[in-house]
Amino acid sequence: MLKEASDRFYGAWWGAFLGDAAAMPTHGFSSEKLLHEDYGEVKEFKAPKPTHPESVLRTIPAPILPPEFDYIGETRRHLWRERDAHPHCGMDAGENTLPVYLALHLAVSMCERGGFDIDDWMERYRLVMTTPGGHRDTFIPSVHRKYFENLATGKDPEANGCPEAHMGDIATFAPLMLFIMRNPEKSQMGLYRALKKFSSGESAYSAAFFIAELLSLVIKGDSIETAIYEKMTPDRHFSLAFPYRRWIKNRDDAQAVNSTGIFATVDEGLPLSLYICLKYGGDFSAAIFANANIGGESTGRGVVIGMLAGAQAGFSRLPQDLIARLKYAGEIQAVGDMLHKLVAGV
Repeated sequence: MLKEASDRFYGAWWGAFLGDAAAMPTHGFSSEKLLHEDYGEVKEFKAPKPTHPESVLRTIPAPILPPEFDYIGETRRHLWRERDAHPHCGMDAGENTLPVYLALHLAVSMCERGGFDIDDWMERYRLVMTTPGGHRDTFIPSVHRKYFENLATGKDPEANGCPEAHMGDIATFAPLMLFIMRNPEKSQMGLYRALKKFSSGESAYSAAFFIAELLSLVIKGDSIETAIYEKMTPDRHFSLAFPYRRWIKNRDDAQAVNSTGIFATVDEGLPLSLYICLKYGGDFSAAIFANANIGGESTGRGVVIGMLAGAQAGFSRLPQDLIARLKYAGEIQAVGDMLHKLVAGV
């Protein structure tokens, strides 16, 4: 891999973790007023407050599952009974949410197996999710809840997957998106097989491979704008049909936010992610914090925005002070180096 492409590869890798960590405290806010009352204008990594005025946990009953399928754990179960607990209560500034933490484990699996091994990955996944202390997050996205509840009730997870595709579902498979640089066909098949374990329908897979293709163009040297408007045709993916250039002419982001929506589904999250990349992608920090200040499904969008804006900037132009404040910076660096060697075929 050429030096510039390597710099962009590392920019995408680190960008996923930076974008997620920046957005973690504002995840789940639908009210801009309430978000800014709690966090002001977010310009740096912040730890989540213990409480959240719009906590998603108040809408999700805590299931009682056998230990081998228990994805919550006894240390956090009480938080699911508190109506105002922050979905990432107890996490540190610069810490990553569960989907991106899982991406680290996926990358390790790929590096140790020489590529994507679905059986090895699923075994690691189940261990992380059900081992006491295996992860530190409180909020468990719906695809993971559905997966373990299917297992606990004797249902086939693939035949009874989550019907909606969410941005956070895609985030876990960032390493497979980056693998497109080595083998597009294996990246495509890996994404299909991986997402089929959790999601019914084609939306999650279609969005993930579209992002992978877009990412590969940017890593090879195109700007995000060139990749979207010159290298891809509007019929490649539904998210390319939005009037991003017209929205960008506005002073604020209100028209884009109101037109796309801010919540978890790919239908809402992906167009808004592309808009933010196009408007702010020349300034990596501006892009990830513009996203954080919108709220909603901020973390899932943050991964996609971080990867694309990070690839465009290159690792050498990423904010080193933020990199140093990532909780898992050492692990991200070590695993990123292994993944780079795998993708480069070294």
